[in-house]
Amino acid sequence: MVDPRVIHSITIEACTGFLLLAGAAVIVKLGSDWWMRNLRGRVARFDRWAIAASRFAEPASYFALVAGVIATFVSMVTGSLAWPADQLAASETVRNKILITTISQSLFIGAVVLRFHYRFELWMTRGTGVAFAVLVLSGTALMILQNSVAGHLAGKGSLIDDFLQWFGINTHPMWAFPAWASLTILVAFPLAAAAVGLGLRRQARRLGPAPSPSGGTNTAG
Repeated sequence: MVDPRVIHSITIEACTGFLLLAGAAVIVKLGSDWWMRNLRGRVARFDRWAIAASRFAEPASYFALVAGVIATFVSMVTGSLAWPADQLAASETVRNKILITTISQSLFIGAVVLRFHYRFELWMTRGTGVAFAVLVLSGTALMILQNSVAGHLAGKGSLIDDFLQWFGINTHPMWAFPAWASLTILVAFPLAAAAVGLGLRRQARRLGPAPSPSGGTNTAG
């Protein structure tokens, strides 16, 4: 019989790989769009590369994001089966990992919901594209921190321990958010979602109705 800890390690690697790919693809998308918006026409070869990269990065980021969110839920299940519940509850480091995983997963799910609802038009305005990118990249940064905590749980340490020490982050004691930070997190996402929706509606009104194949405009009735 396969050790549940081995299965958990596999699922962790899967979700980490997908979500890192999503973050990298978002960075490529931002860079490509910035080039086409600010430097288009200066170097024809770079223009072609930017267009190709943008077309690939957008669907790749969405696919990797969805796959990573699903794989993270699977890793939560395999992790709960790999160790006894009382052992998990007694460890402050485990609680830190659960805390970070919950926050990062919430950010990733928020990004998936935004992309699913607004589709590719999410990138049509600078503000909404940046908001989506902030969700994905913030979740990616928290996921890296989460994996550092997991390294300590496995007794292997972490490659970014020195980096964390610069910021005074200790992965061993239990963390707790102050009340103001918890309220900020609770309120920030609905406000951000509303801002994204208003930005997209404003962009749609500015562009006007889409032209029909006959050369007119599409109108109801």
